Amino acid sequence: MKIYPFLLLLFLIKSNAQQPTIKKVAGAKQAVFSFIFDDLNTSDSLVKSIFDEFGFQPSFAITTNRLNPKTAPLYKSYAEEGISILSHSHTHPKMNNSSVLDKESLLMELKDSKERIESYGITVRGFVTPNSYMRPEFLSLLDTEYDYAFTNNHNDLYNISVDKRHLGRFGIESNISTSDHSIEKIRSRIDQAIIRKELLVLYGHAMPSTYQDDLGKPRVTANDLRAILGYLKSKRDNNDCLVLTADLAMEAYYK
Repeated sequence: MKIYPFLLLLFLIKSNAQQPTIKKVAGAKQAVFSFIFDDLNTSDSLVKSIFDEFGFQPSFAITTNRLNPKTAPLYKSYAEEGISILSHSHTHPKMNNSSVLDKESLLMELKDSKERIESYGITVRGFVTPNSYMRPEFLSLLDTEYDYAFTNNHNDLYNISVDKRHLGRFGIESNISTSDHSIEKIRSRIDQAIIRKELLVLYGHAMPSTYQDDLGKPRVTANDLRAILGYLKSKRDNNDCLVLTADLAMEAYYK
């Protein structure tokens, strides 16, 4: 008879242990990195060749007022190689102020840029907001056009809790040292992302950068990019992370 209280206690402990954690979001298995270069620049072919050196692929976010029958074939060939091509709007307007750009005009930017890229036979799944930030009241306009979007509505989070249309990025130009081109801050951020198992998308523009360092020279050079990719390759080769195009990064991280 004395065994019943003991059995009851075991039953209660086991039942409590099996209670589901309904609101907890499952974490990612490992960090995922990607790189996007904005605007459609004549140096994009240089960027692509540098990534080739390391066995990686970049992604490109295109401002479609620069896309035409002369420039489009290059990006179509990139897409055929598996490189992700994203929309970066048509005219690159700021999307952080509803008094400057209304919903109707913004929707036209979203739809028109996507359709222009697709007219050249290039699949488009992602969007990059010009000047980084999109006002929250505009976010719903993305739903019918894009699978994912970088809008800087991520509350400084880079994990799986972030909606795929609220994503943020990490700037190469804004985080490299302007005095000596040290990439220490970028290396530290990569290490942090690996520890936290984050999705970290780094971005840049022209190569060499049109942004200047303290001496009035390009803030990011081809060799700076090589240093970053070399460091990240060592982490990838150690199975610490994945380095993927933007489309594949979304699939891998949010699966």
